[in-house]
Amino acid sequence: MRCLFLPLLLASPALAGERFPLGALGATGEVTTGEAAVVVTAVQPDGPAARAGLAAGDRLVGLGAEAFPTHGKGVDAGGDGPQRVLGLALDQACALEDDARRRIVLRVVREDQPGLLTVALPHRPALGAEDPGPARRELARAAERQLREGQRLVGKWEAPVGLTGDRWITAWALVALLESGVDPADEQVLSAARWLSGPDEHAWVNDDPLTKGPDNLGNWAIAATCVALAEHDLARGTQEWRPTLERCAAALAARCSEEGRYGHDVVTGYGGKGLNVINCLAHLAWERCEAAGAAIDRAAWDRSLESLRASLDPNGGVRYWTMKGTGTGDATLRTASLALALGRAEEAADLNGSLLDYLERHPARAREAHAMGTPGLMLTPHALATRSPEAREAFLEEWRWYLALMRGPDDRLHYIGGKGNNGGDSYLGFGQVAAVTALLLVAEPGPR
Repeated sequence: MRCLFLPLLLASPALAGERFPLGALGATGEVTTGEAAVVVTAVQPDGPAARAGLAAGDRLVGLGAEAFPTHGKGVDAGGDGPQRVLGLALDQACALEDDARRRIVLRVVREDQPGLLTVALPHRPALGAEDPGPARRELARAAERQLREGQRLVGKWEAPVGLTGDRWITAWALVALLESGVDPADEQVLSAARWLSGPDEHAWVNDDPLTKGPDNLGNWAIAATCVALAEHDLARGTQEWRPTLERCAAALAARCSEEGRYGHDVVTGYGGKGLNVINCLAHLAWERCEAAGAAIDRAAWDRSLESLRASLDPNGGVRYWTMKGTGTGDATLRTASLALALGRAEEAADLNGSLLDYLERHPARAREAHAMGTPGLMLTPHALATRSPEAREAFLEEWRWYLALMRGPDDRLHYIGGKGNNGGDSYLGFGQVAAVTALLLVAEPGPR
């Protein structure tokens, strides 16, 4: 079918919705709560959408004869609406072998004039196939290439905010590469591990971890450093990073208050109420350290876990603070990191069962971590894998639309945020966050 429209518009109107990439179409769009349309905000030059005649400002209102459903805003809506429908349709259409049939028909409105636009698509295997392995491996290779391109010569990935941000994104990039099966002796992997270990292998943690200062690493980065270096040692069967791991694990223990609570760094946050996400990440860090042969402070583990038990909501999610009534709409990162730690450690089966129940019941909430739209997605499939392969597969099916929309026609992975505050992801660099998220979503959970 031919394009029925006027010449391309140069700009899209200002909108206040949720922006996201349009996958293999090679464009970006925006959805607004309660509306059944995607407003095209940009079109990649010489991409499939541009070649077909799609333009910024066009409104996509459906596929073929079917209109889009309305976009839902609530955390349990996930991608319900145009995002899910478009992502799943692209995943299916791109897998067709016949070039003549590998098309998608868009229902488009331009300047109030409706029409149909047929877009020829690149070939790629389907994530929704009976055997999704080839599609996941291809996606992982694209994400790995993207990560490798962004690594600095010193071994790190650079975050816009520096300091803790550099260490957080570098640690999770290293974990993602290892989980995707990259050789732990690969020079880029080694350089990342060496950089994370820091000067004198102290990982930028002061001798006195309670001393506040610009060179004393924050708890987010300390926990991530533990996970990354422990995974590297486990993958190689060595204990090279054991001194660094024990220094970092001890720092997390020292910063755990008598009530078992944490702040972003040295001081317990929010007037002593604490910050449960740090507790949960500390448990994941301690579990990985112990698995790699490093000693941890069990008294701090118990103190923190008791605080988290008091923070468990009746629905099984970990609340923001210990105090009741703080809600669990953004609980996935907290819940998944704690469940992953307890599942691997084979501890606190009662608590862990509640956490996993929450993750299975609320898969659509996974990208609603407070101030970030990605770490919950990164960790939840690995936490659910400790319960069963089926639980992990059900979660990945929930997010198949997301993976399909992330990957552009040029194989670049593009960021998709949550429905609320995504400022934390912006601190880390959207392109590299997208690659890390994709890798950890599709990586087969390892035996380590």
